[in-house]
This record gives sequence, structure tokens and C-alpha cells, in this order.
Amino acid sequence: MKVMMVAGEASGDVYGARLAEKLKDLRPDVDLVGLGGTLMQAAGVRLLFNPTGLSAVGLAEALRSASALRGVFADTKHALSSERPSCLVFIDFPEFNTRLAGAAARLGLKSVYLFAPTAWAWRRGRARRIARTVTKVASVFPLEAQVYREAGASVEFVGHPLLDLVKPAAAADRLAARAELGRGPGFGSGPEPDPEAVVVGLLPGSRAQEIRLLLPPMLEGAARIARAKPGTRFMLPLAGTVPEGAVCEAVAASGLPVQIVQGQAHRCMAAADALVVASGTATLEATIVGTPMVVVYRVSRSTWALGRILVRIPYISWPNILAGRRVVPELLQDEARGETIAKEVLRILDAPGYATRMAEDLARAREALGSPGALERAARLVLEVAGA
Repeated sequence: MKVMMVAGEASGDVYGARLAEKLKDLRPDVDLVGLGGTLMQAAGVRLLFNPTGLSAVGLAEALRSASALRGVFADTKHALSSERPSCLVFIDFPEFNTRLAGAAARLGLKSVYLFAPTAWAWRRGRARRIARTVTKVASVFPLEAQVYREAGASVEFVGHPLLDLVKPAAAADRLAARAELGRGPGFGSGPEPDPEAVVVGLLPGSRAQEIRLLLPPMLEGAARIARAKPGTRFMLPLAGTVPEGAVCEAVAASGLPVQIVQGQAHRCMAAADALVVASGTATLEATIVGTPMVVVYRVSRSTWALGRILVRIPYISWPNILAGRRVVPELLQDEARGETIAKEVLRILDAPGYATRMAEDLARAREALGSPGALERAARLVLEVAGA
């Protein structure tokens, strides 16, 4: 049995790798092939291409990588015929995978879509297109399942895979995470970090474009926080897809006590008293961990203007979407500047009641994600479709 997996972004590489492990556990002889990153490759997926460095935020930004992706798409489409998988697994990567699903359907290939396009937020016509071309939608959100069923798709709600990867953090875990991460550059001058120090996590995203737009205002906000609360330390988990040199250079120039951590974003979230997070998957991870946060988001003005016309939901961050109301502040476009970031973070740090209410709201939002075991349920669904 051969399963082709197609992921194109850093988060998809994470989910794809864990799904590959589950597939191998359930069916040791399964042959895994496809598109993804280094994590999927390490999990036993024979990579045809690695497109994880080509992803971008926003429509205008995506045009810049469109030429390279066109070549990857043509080669992947050809691979459908040469590999003839028993089942394809599409993981997010919506523009690419929606088109590829159509090509696969024309060849009579079966498929499962995990993290299907967010048709519930914008462009609902995509749900009808997926319903026509994909065998099963493995839904991770209740709202997603509802919209795709209404569009005529065959849907199974598996829950969100992040519940298998991320755990809520208690107060004791916060201290353990700080000890586990250690000193690192800028994180205290003694042999051990001060367990009582205020720690703020900075998560500017996993794409070079996000780093360029969001890291400067985050560092400016951090400088204001450090002046208001001397002794505050900062953690910055570095995704493998971002330019490390540029981040280290910007942090060094700031002169701030920022500990750069390779990966381990979840542990940094657990170690922090408050977070500044780029809108995206990281806000969902932070929701599960339960650390109060401020969400920031910037794209080009043209992308923002188009998004305001197309997007049908009032919020852009996962905790607010899941809750159906504003539970964490969202600083968008020109609001995402150092002054406003610092103001919102200091409100979390200085108002215990506010921080407690936010943590309680995050816990309630987390309940909408289902129960742990989503990846195993998704793997069983894939094998079921492949063997049908």
C-alpha cells in the first residue's frame, strides 16, 4: 500500500511527520512518499520535493513564489501518474492542494484532506470544490465539519492534532520549562535563570516575511516592557524555516535580554508569563498551553484591503475564532507597533484578574478542539480510504 502525503508549510511538515509515524505504527509495510519538509523525511516519507521554504502570507506575497510553485505543481502532478498511490493525504497548503485534488480525482485516485481550506472563513465555494474531488475530509474543527457537510463532502471529525503535540501548562510546568530551557544567550547572568523573573515569549512567525514585518515592532515593544519592568526576560523560539542570521542580528542590535531557542516553541510558551504571537497556528498552540497572549498581524496593504472584502469572520486569531468573541487582543496592521504591544503585555503582567480571566477563556476555547488522539483517528481514516 502506498500513501502520498502533500504538505507545503512548516506546520504541515510537523503534522505530516506525526501522521506518518501513526501510519507506520498501524501499517508497518506502508510506503510513504510525497511533498514535505525535513521532519516528514525523518519520519520515513520519501520526499519528491520540499516546498516548505516557498510559502507566504497573503495573496500579494504569494505571487512572488508562484513561479517556483508552478514548477513543483507540474512535477507533482506527473508523480501522481508514476507513483499511483492508494490514497493521497492533503495537509493544508490550500491553493496548491485544492488544484492537486482536482488532478487526482481525474485520475481516479482516492484522497483525504486534513486541514482543508478555511471555507468557513472565506471563499465558501472551495468547500463545494473539495466535496467534488476529495474522498474524505478529516475535519479538525466543528465549524469546519459543518460547512463541508453542507457543501456535500463526506466528513469525519477527528479533532485537532495539536492536542497530541501540545499539553496545557500548569504553574509547576512553567517553572520546569524554564529550568529545562536553561540559561541560553541573554537569559540571566547566574548559573541558573531566576525562576521568579518575568518572562515574555516573542513568536514572530515561521516565514521570512513575518520576521521582516513583525520582529521589529516586537523588539520595540520588548524594550518598552523592559523599561517598565526591569529584570524582565524574553524568549524567542526560532522556527527552522526562518533566516537565523537576520533574527540573531536584530536581537543583538536591540541589546535586550532575549534568549533565542532553537524550536521548542511549546516549551517557551509554557515558560512564559505572557506571549506576543503572530497570528496563525502559534495562537492555537498558545491556546492549548493556556498562556495569556497578545496577537499581532501585518501583511501588505493590498493583501489587507482584499482580505477585508473577502473574509467573513470578525476575528483572525484562533482563540477568538474558537470562542466566538474577543478573548485576547488582536493588534492588526498599523496597531501592531511597539507602543501598543507593550501596553497590552503590561496589562497582562500587571492585572492578575485580567490574566486569570484570559487563561480561563483560553481553557474554554480549547474544549472546541475535541479530544486527544486526532492523529491516530486520521491515520485510521487514511488506511480505511486507501484500502476501500
